Amino acid sequence: MAKKAQKSWTRRVSGLKSPQALVEYSQQVFPILNSKTAVKKAIAGGRLLKNGKKARAGDRVENGDHLQLNGFGLSKARSFDADIEIVYEDDHFVVVNKPAGIAVNGNRIKTVENALAGVARPSSRADALPYPVATHRIDVPTKGLVLLAKSKSALAKLATAFQENRIKKAYMAVVHGKTPPKGRIDRALKGKKAITDFETLEVVPSKVFQHLSLVRLMPVTGRTHQLRIHMQQENHLILGDKEYAGRQKTVLGKGLFLCACRLQFDHPETGKPVDIRIKPPKRFQKIIEREKERY
Repeated sequence: MAKKAQKSWTRRVSGLKSPQALVEYSQQVFPILNSKTAVKKAIAGGRLLKNGKKARAGDRVENGDHLQLNGFGLSKARSFDADIEIVYEDDHFVVVNKPAGIAVNGNRIKTVENALAGVARPSSRADALPYPVATHRIDVPTKGLVLLAKSKSALAKLATAFQENRIKKAYMAVVHGKTPPKGRIDRALKGKKAITDFETLEVVPSKVFQHLSLVRLMPVTGRTHQLRIHMQQENHLILGDKEYAGRQKTVLGKGLFLCACRLQFDHPETGKPVDIRIKPPKRFQKIIEREKERY
């Protein structure tokens, strides 16, 4: 039987060039606090301490400060029955193929985390989490690979790897237009650096869209909706993306043609390379073939 997990984290602030907002810094160093809302809840609940005293949302931190987070602060998993494919699982993490239409986590019932609670194999680690916790997110309409940690130590290591861009992700997408053979999109989003590399796998003529392209997208950074916005900015809207289509005509009723198909990272415990891949949905190739026939 696994030992009861220790529910306390401590961090000594170091390496800052200037004071930083406590909320932002805590989100970076405590992976369990995966949003500003989670940090603020920890502060409101008295679980986040600065130099031994209850922290305040307006606090700033400087080198030498000590932060302590008590308790997981995880909401109790809510019952949600969904058929989610587990692609890989061990004692430290689980990788699933998220269906389009449900969230990874958050204050709602239809989430991957809720669906896995009680379904994923419990971790035998001493610092086991009460249920698998997502280390990153993909959009609700996006299908594909999501990595969730099963222990506190795995969560911390994987979250740090994401922050340091040591976890490589690749997506497949069908987009409007004829894309270049390969390239890099370097356009800031909301004032933050955002970079996407891409390569074209196939281009077909289309009566409705002139051309459709099957592309591999490799985000170097991880901004919200980065791939969808970058492709729209390059006049290569992802097929089915009604949120960013504006007045542009696209295929509706068949979902977003974007799938997270590959994750590459070092195992948080052994350090050995992990390379997990899935194929995109069959509809990706079907629509390419259909456009060929129509033309």
